[in-house]
Amino acid sequence: MGNEQEFLEGLQDLVRIGKTNGDVLTADEVRSYFSDVALNEAQMGLIAAYMSENQIRIDGVLPAVDVESEEEELSSAEEPSAVFQMYIDEMKEITSLYEEEEEKYLERMTQGDTEAVNQLVEMNLEEVVNIARLFQGKGIQMNDLIQEGNLALFCSVMEYEKETHGDFHPYMLERVRQAIEDAVQENTMVTSGARKMARLINQMNDLATSIAKEFGREAKAEELAEKMHLSVEEVKDLMKVSLDAVNLFENERK
Repeated sequence: MGNEQEFLEGLQDLVRIGKTNGDVLTADEVRSYFSDVALNEAQMGLIAAYMSENQIRIDGVLPAVDVESEEEELSSAEEPSAVFQMYIDEMKEITSLYEEEEEKYLERMTQGDTEAVNQLVEMNLEEVVNIARLFQGKGIQMNDLIQEGNLALFCSVMEYEKETHGDFHPYMLERVRQAIEDAVQENTMVTSGARKMARLINQMNDLATSIAKEFGREAKAEELAEKMHLSVEEVKDLMKVSLDAVNLFENERK
């Protein structure tokens, strides 16, 4: 792997491979994938920790971090993973571009120099980390915030036009900040909607169980709708979501 970004992409590929292989990888498969890196025990532990966070087990390799209690996991759910902490630490070692150097790379980029594009992205990665930290504790893991920011950074470099966007650095920072903020807002909306849906499904199931016990038959959608102050169509939608969830669980067990 040539750089940190390629290494992270490799980890994500391994997650996909593991998902198609019963959520299990072997140590040999991992070493074979990273064949150009002589992985030591500590590095394998870090990779195992990342895989564990994605519900993938590496057979015979223990994660580098201890499994925490449920309460501790909830309080630290938005902290960077072990691999991303290593990534953040490495970003601190990269010197930020001085303004005159940035202008030089921007000029080279307009002339089609792809290496200048890579340099602009790489030298601003720490800026993404700093912005992501501002949104820590908003419901999204730090590594996901950084990924959103890195994508926005890359897009800002590729799409930058001085006549349209003005000075590059303020434009880039705003793109990154907006992308991370949008991700947080979208996650908040999705999470809120999912929680509301779960509460309604639980309420519906409790009512259906009560009716079945009382009358010895399945509850009708019209009965549930009346008691829940919902329309019949809304109740039918809840039934479908609940049934889909049960079917998914049963299929995963097979």
